[in-house]
Amino acid sequence: MDIAYIMSLAVLLSIVMALLGGVILIIIDAMREQKREENKEEEKKEKEGKKTSVGGVVLIGPIPIVFGNDSSVIKWAMVLTIIVVVLFILLTLL
Repeated sequence: MDIAYIMSLAVLLSIVMALLGGVILIIIDAMREQKREENKEEEKKEKEGKKTSVGGVVLIGPIPIVFGNDSSVIKWAMVLTIIVVVLFILLTLL
């Protein structure tokens, strides 16, 4: 077998595999999108009576900025921030 033949076969196979992989990924994405839309419709029906609470923490150096729309979420964010900072300090010292 000639090296040029092997190289051309390898290039051809890599192109075919890339195209086949792309087609398979597109099919999988289409199926996932359809399932996602079905789940969104179900969630809309379920969320009509539910309240959502959000919150977060931004650490700028040693200064924590805590935000949220519910006092319980803010308290949990502060507690978790203290735990993470203590763990960070302990792991840094080890």
